[in-house]
Amino acid sequence: MNSRQDVIIIGAGASGTLLAACLLRGARSPLRVALVERGERLGRGVAYSTASARHLLNVPAGRMSAWVEDPEHFLRWLRVESPDTPPSAFAERRRYGQYLESVLKESAARAAPGVQLETPRDEVTAVVDTADGVKVSLASGATLEARTVVLALGNALPADLRVPDGGLYASPRYHRSPWVPGALEGIGAGESVLLIGTALTMVDTVLSLGERGHQGTVHALSRHGLLPHPHRAHGAKTPAAAEPLRIRELLRSVRREMDRCRDAETASPSAAGVVPFSTLRIRDVLHAMRQEVDAQTAAGADWRAAVDALRPVTTPLWQRLSETERRRFLRHLRAYWEVHRHRMAPEINDALDAWRRDGRLALHAARVLGFELEPDAVAVRLRRRGEREPQVLRVQHVINCTGPEASPASRSQPVLRGLLEAGQARADALGIGLATAPDGEVLDARGQPSAHLFTLGPPRRGDLWETTAVPEIRSQARDLSDHLLRLLGVSRTATSEPVPAASP
Repeated sequence: MNSRQDVIIIGAGASGTLLAACLLRGARSPLRVALVERGERLGRGVAYSTASARHLLNVPAGRMSAWVEDPEHFLRWLRVESPDTPPSAFAERRRYGQYLESVLKESAARAAPGVQLETPRDEVTAVVDTADGVKVSLASGATLEARTVVLALGNALPADLRVPDGGLYASPRYHRSPWVPGALEGIGAGESVLLIGTALTMVDTVLSLGERGHQGTVHALSRHGLLPHPHRAHGAKTPAAAEPLRIRELLRSVRREMDRCRDAETASPSAAGVVPFSTLRIRDVLHAMRQEVDAQTAAGADWRAAVDALRPVTTPLWQRLSETERRRFLRHLRAYWEVHRHRMAPEINDALDAWRRDGRLALHAARVLGFELEPDAVAVRLRRRGEREPQVLRVQHVINCTGPEASPASRSQPVLRGLLEAGQARADALGIGLATAPDGEVLDARGQPSAHLFTLGPPRRGDLWETTAVPEIRSQARDLSDHLLRLLGVSRTATSEPVPAASP
């Protein structure tokens, strides 16, 4: 392998794969790209590495293209083998991993002369600035050098709950993540299980247990005890003819609130002539949204359309909120937003309903106070929502389904730890990602944007909020690719033409 690269991308999940594909497709003069991945397959990451046919995408196939300018690319790819696939279908997640891998291979095959991709299978342990770029150390002992490095680290493992664990965490009765290979091994078919978290990770874990023939009771617990809502069923009609008008009115009301705050700030500058930070309040925005959802529901329309209508303005709205308002949202409203925003396929909702009707799945709105390991069980001390007295729930196994650890300082990747300790990177103000500049440059400990270090996807959550789903990541990949090619002086091509759908 050529140790001198123009771009090194660390991580070949969705973020890294999409960025590499954009670079390969966009470059029209020589460019060397290395996509470093410690796993066996490209394009998988945590999200698409599953082998289960029961794990489905939570976005319809018609909206999951890898290319911003060619929205039906994934749909055409699926139709090579399944010609009747509708845009509203929820494809298997493992198929989407295969799709991303094929997109990368096709982009490499069609790349311009001198545009090269290398894919070392290794783990990056350190990234250090040099006089003319960056040096990357690998676990194998090899080193690479590059002009720029992109952290496409994706999602980390869940964090252990910060409660007394009574020896649980060191025992085989605790499963830190359902996505670790072999995570569900050792769980007997009739044993009871507690899943901590009730979002989409929990949903997937229930399906995995069912696939293994599990018959014991599954308890799912979170502070609010909320399940993700389902998408509309395939072919469902929205009866309200006025719905598009109402969606436009919702967007107008949100933008009016943002404009009102901006005008108020401009009219009342501080004594030093600096405009005060945003006065936009999240409760005012949600009040406007709730009014519009109620109006749509009363008219017979679907509330999902109102939630989805906010997607184009979610990031600018988030960036208008003060840090106090963002923290208020994370503390009090995040759970409600996410069960409406990140929905599950209708057929998966039906499967969970069957589990609940049969008494095999029990939901709890409660907070875990601690664990105690017993000879034949785990005693879980919890306090139910709205109650004062703690209770004890006994199960045989505990699976952490709280989702990926967000705090960069706590994440397990050694490369990220090293960057933070060296002052080459810093956490965002909320501690849920990395601090970044608008083009994805990583900010150092002094708040200065790096000339060589970039990121995209989940690490930008604190700055962008909506940055974990493919529709947002593919836009970031395209924009960051354009920025890097300009920075490196590489000639670029327009990318408006449709992309052929290679065979699966």
